[in-house]
Amino acid sequence: MSTDIKEMKKFEKWTKSLQYITGLGLSETEKKEFRSQLDKDLEEYQCNQCEVWKSNLIKNSPPVRFMMDELKKIGKEMKKEHFQCLPCDNTRAGGFSPVDGILLCQNRLGSKTHQEYTMVHEMIHMYDHHRFKVDWNNLRHQACSEIRAASLSGDCKWTREVQRGFFTFTKQHQTCVKRRAVISVEQNPNCKDKQEAERAVNSVFDSCFADTRPFDEIY
Repeated sequence: MSTDIKEMKKFEKWTKSLQYITGLGLSETEKKEFRSQLDKDLEEYQCNQCEVWKSNLIKNSPPVRFMMDELKKIGKEMKKEHFQCLPCDNTRAGGFSPVDGILLCQNRLGSKTHQEYTMVHEMIHMYDHHRFKVDWNNLRHQACSEIRAASLSGDCKWTREVQRGFFTFTKQHQTCVKRRAVISVEQNPNCKDKQEAERAVNSVFDSCFADTRPFDEIY
């Protein structure tokens, strides 16, 4: 494609963007088509960004590389293709499935650091699944893994909590871990309500929060 044609297409896209914003010059059908194209372009951008960050983190991130090494030690070798970048709803940034591997929600990861925390978080679930034979239908089992993942992944660092609007100087880390574990357990189909999720988390919190394996400590 020549430079002139590329520039023409850029100009046409800019013109349509202006028309879409102002509401002038586009029919309702054209507006829907343009909106659909914007959504497609955004999804493609988010997927590409997720893939670039994934490759970079697998190569350069100490906690990501550490968890991949630890999983390999217990017979679960992780490769790039085991992390899938896909769009998700607004309830999650990632996910773990014993069958499908690790999901990275490309539209919910606002930075490479956030993606790093998410990759480590989900690999801790994978580690627990293979190392401790977690029964994900058992709320106490899930609660323990959620506590460990929230605590060890970096997801409850003070800076992350400030970004979320939670600010405290006393037991901030523990409070964050417990809150996020409850949110995750509450989404289990076997959980009746938030109160049941809280009971499951509280019943195992002390022992699971103290268990930092495979890390030596909370980093």
